[in-house]
Amino acid sequence: MPMSGRVLLATGVVCGALALLGGCSFGGGTDDSAPSPLPSSSPPPPVGSIDHPRPVECVDGMTARAGTPHTTGSNTVPGTPAGSPLPTSSGSPPSGTPRSPGATRGASAKDAPGDVRVGPLVWRGLGDLATGDQNAHGEQNSDGWHYRLVPRLNAGAVVTVTIGAEQRARAGLEYGGGYGIAPAPSVVFHACTSTTFFTGGFFVAGDGRACVPLDVKVGDAPTQHIVISFFKGHCPA
Repeated sequence: MPMSGRVLLATGVVCGALALLGGCSFGGGTDDSAPSPLPSSSPPPPVGSIDHPRPVECVDGMTARAGTPHTTGSNTVPGTPAGSPLPTSSGSPPSGTPRSPGATRGASAKDAPGDVRVGPLVWRGLGDLATGDQNAHGEQNSDGWHYRLVPRLNAGAVVTVTIGAEQRARAGLEYGGGYGIAPAPSVVFHACTSTTFFTGGFFVAGDGRACVPLDVKVGDAPTQHIVISFFKGHCPA
């Protein structure tokens, strides 16, 4: 038998044996039936990021019902008369405080002049921070200033609050502490079946003085944009 015939015969025998072990290929071809590697999945966005606002649930808040003391979870909040709302700020609005689109001050009988309301969400005393004594409203540490502000949210409302892009490097929201103490750029408040108050506040780095823009989204409604002055005087809307 010619040498070329012997080579082909030997190759056929070898390939026949290899076929039992996974196949044989000729001419450098590839096996298209081999499965492709699965694409690597991206990790989910971290809680508190813009794409995953930090949840501030009903159990994180305090509620008041007629004839009962304020509660937070199963704990009674001391020092508050039964059935009364949490105290609000008082006094006249300071001069130079901005009136941003979508935000109103003293808009209802429950709102004090220094409160800032966006739909069902009311921040007590937030409008009073444009001027005045910074030390009376905040606490300073090595990183910046912490301003404790208690928002009030109407029963059943869901509101997302996000720091505007131009101040995210300096400012953050300190609500929903169950997810950590670091300030978050975005949080979403979930009210209980009655009016709910949430403890927490804002953080502003450095000297604590800044015009901080906020994007406030009530449920699925269009986002409303407001600007809050933290001891910076008048802030353009």
